[in-house]
Amino acid sequence: MLNKTAGLALLLVIWFFASTAPAQQPPHPPAGGRTSPAKVGAVMALLATFEDAGILPPESSPDANRLIKALIQFQAAFMTSEHPAIRQWLRNAFTQKFGEAMPSTLEAFRTGGWTSQSLEAVVDYAVATPVWNDPGVADGFRAFNVGRPDFDLLAHVFTDARAAFSARGQNLHDAYAARRKTMPGARKAPRDELPRSM
Repeated sequence: MLNKTAGLALLLVIWFFASTAPAQQPPHPPAGGRTSPAKVGAVMALLATFEDAGILPPESSPDANRLIKALIQFQAAFMTSEHPAIRQWLRNAFTQKFGEAMPSTLEAFRTGGWTSQSLEAVVDYAVATPVWNDPGVADGFRAFNVGRPDFDLLAHVFTDARAAFSARGQNLHDAYAARRKTMPGARKAPRDELPRSM
């Protein structure tokens, strides 16, 4: 399992730092042209969580590449797109899931990328609401070189992982949190939050 995760992590790093066609570049690339470690780590933690659930597509399969692309590009789209349909989907999904905490959760997402909770909000909202009926949604994601088939794969893998953890009496969010701590850009506890030795 470790080799599969390492292979996917390598693909992920290559994807982030390789030159891509202009259509694949977000309209607002990060300062310095590099993706932050937090955003890379967020995607890596989700991939590791999907592997822990036993539902990660085989490394050499087209679906593995599509899943990596979907995680990266939808993260970029929801974080940076100025397209009204994309911004509305994210705001509605976060409001539905996080209620009054939506503004702070939205800000945390825009700086740190996916969490299992933010991905769940976007996926569950798309299940409950016909977001893809709005032509602006497809148009907004086109700038990021992704569309509904890519989102459907991402949503399918996420919901299958959630179900797999639930069937084992576990929680996907707990598994993600544990994996996230080991990935690039993980938040370090401030000195006064560190456990004290006895």
